[in-house]
Amino acid sequence: MAACGPFEAKPHVAVGVSGGSDSMALMLLLADWVRGQGGKLTALTVDHGLRPEAANEARTVAGWAAKAGIDHRTLAWTGIKPGTAVQAAAREARYELMGAWCRENEVLHLATAHQQDDQRETVAMRRARGGPDQFGSAGISSVSTRRGVRLLRPLLPVTGATLKSYLQSRHQCWLEDPSNRHEHYERIRWRRGIEGPLPTNGEILAWGEARREAEREVAGLLARSVSVHAAGFALIDVAAWAGSNPAILHRALGQVVATIAGRDYLPARAPLDRAVQKLLAGQCGLSLGGTLISIWRGQGLICREAAAVTDSMAIVGPQQFIWDRRFLMTISGDRPAGRIEVLGERGVAEIGQTGHFRANPMDIPALVRPSLAAIWAATGRLSAVPHLGFDPYGEGLRAQFRFRPHYSVTSSGFTVAYGWPHTI
Repeated sequence: MAACGPFEAKPHVAVGVSGGSDSMALMLLLADWVRGQGGKLTALTVDHGLRPEAANEARTVAGWAAKAGIDHRTLAWTGIKPGTAVQAAAREARYELMGAWCRENEVLHLATAHQQDDQRETVAMRRARGGPDQFGSAGISSVSTRRGVRLLRPLLPVTGATLKSYLQSRHQCWLEDPSNRHEHYERIRWRRGIEGPLPTNGEILAWGEARREAEREVAGLLARSVSVHAAGFALIDVAAWAGSNPAILHRALGQVVATIAGRDYLPARAPLDRAVQKLLAGQCGLSLGGTLISIWRGQGLICREAAAVTDSMAIVGPQQFIWDRRFLMTISGDRPAGRIEVLGERGVAEIGQTGHFRANPMDIPALVRPSLAAIWAATGRLSAVPHLGFDPYGEGLRAQFRFRPHYSVTSSGFTVAYGWPHTI
């Protein structure tokens, strides 16, 4: 666990446990480590509802956890399930559910059971998809951050066979995942050697070192040239990008776009490369990954594309929630029913018609304004736009909007935003 540190005194760690050999081994190993730290461990099992036996499997895991003296919670993925890309959707739902539990219970660390075999398969798949640079060739990071939760993968140096031997020494059973028998999954084909040989551990280590060095270079470039605004847009000093390694520029712009769009992942390589070229040439009017890229006052401007925002949240009294995977909204005080939705061109026009458009102290570009969060009354009337200081009716609402993007612009997990939290 030292490679996944540092940790606070008496840490509370959550661990994702499916019941498979890898996650069962991690649960028991973490239980020993946490006890030595005087901390607490909570095992989280997600019932995806995709197989009839899933609920019984979750109960089995809960029983094993109880026998080991470990607190356990089962989280259910409810709602309509997709007909395609089921594994990817299930993975996203799993991380969302476990991450939400961690945030609600103020748990900073979430451990997952990715191990050495998973690492080799992941690297092979990424390289096969055309990722030969420092980023595409690197594997799974031992530590990453997702919406304020540290994701820990302490088993990456350990093989699956070693973990099964450990469980046998502890006389601990595990569940077998039936999907591991299906060769229509790409990962299983790599595992069985159908797609080709897996990379060696030495190759993965070398690629990992190259990625760490490249990430340091990206972080330095972003720190020197990018400022992220509290209203959810970014400005880039394009002149500072001239002469940089194309792979570094590709990654830097991708991270900015992912941050501003509230995405988990960077856009695809080809459109990112085109966007970098246009940005360096001073060209504007480009849409990429849910953002608009333009030039404003000699700087590159990256803002959310209003047409891509579909989030609509009802205001039902004092509450706190994430809107558009980018803003932490805190609503206090009573007010008539309403919704928080994107301002859009219609809202911008309505502000102009009311005559209540105040001077903008934060100088938000016109291209950005349609993408801002707006408070709409149940009647459909525009009530307030905190980032523009628009609150002509004074209905007693107290709302604070903080920019908390799903993806941090830097790999450090810390996003610097200038301006201030907006309160009405």
